[in-house]
Amino acid sequence: MAESGGCDGPPHLRASEAPEAVLLTVRITTRTGPDIVCLADARLGPVRATLHTALGSRTVTDGTTGRQLSVRRE
Repeated sequence: MAESGGCDGPPHLRASEAPEAVLLTVRITTRTGPDIVCLADARLGPVRATLHTALGSRTVTDGTTGRQLSVRRE
């Protein structure tokens, strides 16, 4: 899930893959300028990334906080 606001574009999830780990980072572009009007709203929604190789036993880490994430397998 990613949080964004009124002047934000849609969030993009970037997955950086290594043999032992996957690093996930959310990127959000915010529009700015004197003629930009932003709505006072907040959005929370899912983001997705496709891995080039199956996750397998690799760890998954939040690229912003550095914390290891738990993976729910369905």
